[in-house]
Amino acid sequence: MDDYRKLLIIGVNEAIRQGKISLAAPPGDVPTDEDGHLRVDLAGYPSVVLWNSISVGELRVSVWWNYDHSKHPQAESLGNARETFGLSKPLAKRVHYPKFVGATASGWLERKTGKHLQGRGKQGIFDTYLRADMKGTLRAMPAPKPEGYDAEGDFFA
Repeated sequence: MDDYRKLLIIGVNEAIRQGKISLAAPPGDVPTDEDGHLRVDLAGYPSVVLWNSISVGELRVSVWWNYDHSKHPQAESLGNARETFGLSKPLAKRVHYPKFVGATASGWLERKTGKHLQGRGKQGIFDTYLRADMKGTLRAMPAPKPEGYDAEGDFFA
């Protein structure tokens, strides 16, 4: 299984367990306002799981793994420069990532035509980052089992 897909699965599983996201497709044909984030321990590391409604039945899900908010250069910034967990990747410039995050990955969770993370392998996964010292840890992580959805499925471009 793709290493970034592992992160997405453990993040989605935790958000489902905590009742933050549902696998049920929203009624009707309009996007919902299902946006949020949670700070949680994933696979032994402090992390952030973020989700945003992007269209009917789909959520963009992002995981920032081994995340230390106190080291984020924009944690205490003012206004639009402050990290508010609204984007699929940290607000800071990528050159600063090694200081505060071990890995990032984003993808789409389909809930209307099926319940699955879109794409297969690396397909459909974006805004990825992996700090060199976390590569072996992520690679050694066993493939997690999705809880109520499939790890892979049709990708809608």
